[in-house]
Amino acid sequence: MAKQPQRRSNSPTRPTPKRSLAPSGASSRQSPGRKSFSILFREGEPFIFGRRNFIFMGVGLLLVISGLIAMAGGAMPDPETWDPDLIYSFRRITLAPILMVVGFVVVAVGIFIKPEGGASPIADDAPAT
Repeated sequence: MAKQPQRRSNSPTRPTPKRSLAPSGASSRQSPGRKSFSILFREGEPFIFGRRNFIFMGVGLLLVISGLIAMAGGAMPDPETWDPDLIYSFRRITLAPILMVVGFVVVAVGIFIKPEGGASPIADDAPAT
């Protein structure tokens, strides 16, 4: 049998430090001068999208949801009869897909539209060709 390395024992004179889940430099007790850490927003780094982008994407999402609602339908008035006018109505066959496609286009425009704050600092640092 091979020898195993000797295990280190935790001596009472040297306690093991507890590891914190907070990133280095951040603690649970913040001093008044220390800034808090946030995953969603860091000071000095602007959002990729501006307010106008979020409005466009929200309107597009509402259009897609309204198209899905328009495509969904209720039950037949009489379960014993089949009414093709209710199933194949203008609302379900034409209007709902148009609303959804327009919604997807508006979301894409909201993603690609330039934020109103001007060019991003990342784009400004790129060398000119």
